[in-house]
Amino acid sequence: MKILRSVKAIEVKRTFVVSDFISEKKDKRKHLNFIPENIFIEKLKNAKRKTLKLKEFQLDKIIKDEYKKRFITYDNSKWYLGKVKINEVGVWKKAGGLPLSWTNGSLEETAKKVKHALDHNLKLLKKRARYSIPNMLKTNIHLLQKEKYLLPIIFKGGTGTKGRKKLKQMKGDIDDGGMRAIALAISGKKTLKVYMGFPKKSI
Repeated sequence: MKILRSVKAIEVKRTFVVSDFISEKKDKRKHLNFIPENIFIEKLKNAKRKTLKLKEFQLDKIIKDEYKKRFITYDNSKWYLGKVKINEVGVWKKAGGLPLSWTNGSLEETAKKVKHALDHNLKLLKKRARYSIPNMLKTNIHLLQKEKYLLPIIFKGGTGTKGRKKLKQMKGDIDDGGMRAIALAISGKKTLKVYMGFPKKSI
């Protein structure tokens, strides 16, 4: 894990909310099924336009309404733009509907299992992972590290929202952007640019 520079918490909050608006998480039936790149770009533009109009307290309300613990930990963390290797971080427990065993290890290990399923038995993929990962690989993988509001958000391992509780301890836990991170790893990325959160009291 490598820290590049510090960032304000509001930028991380904007990143979460942009993703929330794009994927329309309030309707759990929608998983951004296979859409053309131009439509995704339009969704991204609209999400950024809506998000950048919001004050921080409005961003906080959106985050708090979805998951209060995330709202608390975002404010109680010091944030940085950084880089992580895919063998240093892990995704949430059963992220996107993946089997528990697939998410126990590193992002690199998870991506290998997902790639095998994509190549040999798509039925092994359930829920959001079945749709969002293939869609990203086909349409917008090249945008996911270029656009700052699409970067994964991670916490120092074992801190933050603790989405990997009881799983293998990693240097970093991906809090948001797990599907994007898996798609990037499958595409061949070995290092990812991310937002990194550390507990304020530990700095």
